[in-house]
Amino acid sequence: MLVLCACLIYRKSKRGQHTVLTYSRKSSYVNSGFSPLSDPPGNNDLEGILSPSILSAPLQTVLDNLDVLEELVILLDPESQGVKNTKHLASLCSFPATWITYTYSMRESKSPLKAVLEGVTCRHPDLTVGYMAKLLRHMERNDAIAVLRKLGEDVMIV
Repeated sequence: MLVLCACLIYRKSKRGQHTVLTYSRKSSYVNSGFSPLSDPPGNNDLEGILSPSILSAPLQTVLDNLDVLEELVILLDPESQGVKNTKHLASLCSFPATWITYTYSMRESKSPLKAVLEGVTCRHPDLTVGYMAKLLRHMERNDAIAVLRKLGEDVMIV
């Protein structure tokens, strides 16, 4: 009996000493129909992707270009598992959760992305396309950044 007690005490004292902690990370969502943008080596800036004229263009330019806006709406408004969308963009722009929920409830009549962009440009008319591109980069939405390239023709005309 004494040996059994000693064995149990010994095992309890050793418990946890050889525990190996493992961490497994869920893999990121990969959209097979989309190839991520690649920056030039050593350049983590958006200037390698978008021209300086696009980056410095007023954010209102996105609202004015209906083709670009429509593509962004198609990419960012849907709620997909594992993909950041307009809700995340609105949150990064400091819109309250109740407002975000409301805009999504009204999406049959108006795009949540369009509402976010209108709200941001109304509050901060000096914001640029570069600001939006940085938010999209933070959200890992290079597909949406690629759409912003199409603003190049409009920006050159202005």
